Amino acid sequence: MIASSLKDLRRALPGIIISLVFIAILAFIVDWTQVLDAFRQIDLRFLFLHGLLYMASVAARAMAARILLENRPTFRDSFLIMMQGYLLNNVLPFRMGELGRAYLLGRKTNTGTFFTLPAIMIERAYDLAFAALIVIGTLPFVFSEVEWARPTALTTLSLVAIGLFSLHLVARFRVPLRNWVHQTARRIKLVERYILPRIDSFLNGLAVLTSLKSFSTSLGWMALAWLLAIANQYALLLGFLPDAEVLYSSFALGISSFGGAIPSAPSALGVYHGAVVVALGVVGVASGIALAFAATHHAMHFIYSGLIGMYAFSREGESLMGIYEKLTNRKNKEENNDAP
Repeated sequence: MIASSLKDLRRALPGIIISLVFIAILAFIVDWTQVLDAFRQIDLRFLFLHGLLYMASVAARAMAARILLENRPTFRDSFLIMMQGYLLNNVLPFRMGELGRAYLLGRKTNTGTFFTLPAIMIERAYDLAFAALIVIGTLPFVFSEVEWARPTALTTLSLVAIGLFSLHLVARFRVPLRNWVHQTARRIKLVERYILPRIDSFLNGLAVLTSLKSFSTSLGWMALAWLLAIANQYALLLGFLPDAEVLYSSFALGISSFGGAIPSAPSALGVYHGAVVVALGVVGVASGIALAFAATHHAMHFIYSGLIGMYAFSREGESLMGIYEKLTNRKNKEENNDAP
């Protein structure tokens, strides 16, 4: 157990170091008196509005996730598991929440992790596409002198489009592909017994991409989720800065979404806050107000996902460490090692 924990710590160390670097930089560049003043002057009515819009955004995401799984989970299950995934991302390393959601959805729908994993992949592709579109759309209004930002966003959008089209081709030709894989690998008993069933589940999970109705409907729900995300962050920013423009929160959301791809400690600690401070600084928002805004949104996300996620885990008789052990197969490995 100790050896496994040390191994996990070594793997997580680069992300932790990056987060600490961001936190150190923020500690030097931010006016902390301004941060405290911002917290004292926040309009709590906008904090309440932020909470309502946040829940609406998660609900829209839950609908998109449900459609990508061909309506197998109920909306309630999809919503609760979405929050459980956020909670896992907030407290566990390696963005374990994505794999955790796939596991929980697979268990809830009796389809297995490898069937639900493609839906999570498609969601992440949607997120990258919308983040790129937001950056592309807001950049001309922010500034035109940064030459790297637009090509980076366009490249990301192009890669996402290529990735989704590739997944569509795999889904469309999954039957001949499955037959070819079976013919190639069936001579190896270990592969035939353990690997092929997982490949079959993964290919079946991609089937949603062959349905124009399912694809367009899920994309529409995800677009609504992003619009509500912009709205909830704008509402919160108004609580700190009454004359804020929606452009500010939109640009910050797009930039911070790309910042989330940088390795970091759990919940993107430091990295998310640094990305928001930089993005809002570009549009003229003081660093102290920007950090107070970022810290508040991050804290509320942590609270919402923590309360609802822990409620969902308690209903299932699960714990965070129990899920972590299942996701990493640690419990099985330890039991096998202890067996005579």
